[in-house]
Amino acid sequence: MYQVMIFLHVLSALLLGVYVVFPFIVGRAATLTGAALEGFMGLLSTLNRVGQFSLIVTFITGGAMVSKVEVSVLWMVLAVVLLLIVGAVTGMIGGRIKKLAANAKAGNNTATDAAKIKTFSWIAAVAVVVAILFMTNPQILA
Repeated sequence: MYQVMIFLHVLSALLLGVYVVFPFIVGRAATLTGAALEGFMGLLSTLNRVGQFSLIVTFITGGAMVSKVEVSVLWMVLAVVLLLIVGAVTGMIGGRIKKLAANAKAGNNTATDAAKIKTFSWIAAVAVVVAILFMTNPQILA
């Protein structure tokens, strides 16, 4: 059972990599208009949803496996805090994607929404990279 948990954990962690490339992809949103922007927002929304589901699986499998290994309390707290940061920021990304799509349909300016999505995605990308760094090297916090 532990091997299945590790497989699911690593697979979901790989899927979290979508947030590492998200800031680079989002930059394209400011240059699109009309139907192209709607389609692109659909893609971003789908990528965000995949990342959020993988975050949930990562959280559950990590919680199930933490009792099987010796890690410090600081490591566990940091892991939970980093995953919560990613979850919160990706929720904000999803809200801004919806707002950007609504503003695009109404013909309003979308630059502010695109800039906020890019900022949130940079925060998520950094948090994912830091989480991977600490989770693959638990001795850092020992």
